[in-house]
Amino acid sequence: MVDIPCIGRKYTWYRPNGKAKSRLDIFLTTFEWLQHWLGNKQYVLDRQVSDHCAVVLKANIVDWGPKPFRFLDIWQEHKEFDNFVKDKLGSYLVQGNEIFVLKEKLKMLKSDLKGWNKDVFGYIDKLKVDILNKIQELDRRDDEDELDENKIRERRELLS
Repeated sequence: MVDIPCIGRKYTWYRPNGKAKSRLDIFLTTFEWLQHWLGNKQYVLDRQVSDHCAVVLKANIVDWGPKPFRFLDIWQEHKEFDNFVKDKLGSYLVQGNEIFVLKEKLKMLKSDLKGWNKDVFGYIDKLKVDILNKIQELDRRDDEDELDENKIRERRELLS
């Protein structure tokens, strides 16, 4: 078996207490497969809140364009959410067949929900990105050298 070349992070698994890390997640293949499918590499992605990093096998990195719309579970806990969605969907005037009307209304609702999220919850997406970036930075530093107890504790708190 052959270990395909790896791009990105050095480790793919981190013990939650920060005391251990390892490259557990890998793609193994045969030499014949590698000759047939040239240029493949393993890309170790930044981890989110899991103790494992995703590993993707691809020939190259492709920019797929803007990220799709994400629905946040916390929205459903807000007392005004249901009424906001009903009011907005009822206020859109779109002509055409049913599928076209649905698509256009969802597109308009997506835009309104982004504004509503910012007004009601503030910049929760930015906060999430900032926390994930801090975790990634601590992971990178840990890949290069051991973290001290304070940094291990900071990473554990950020992950929680």
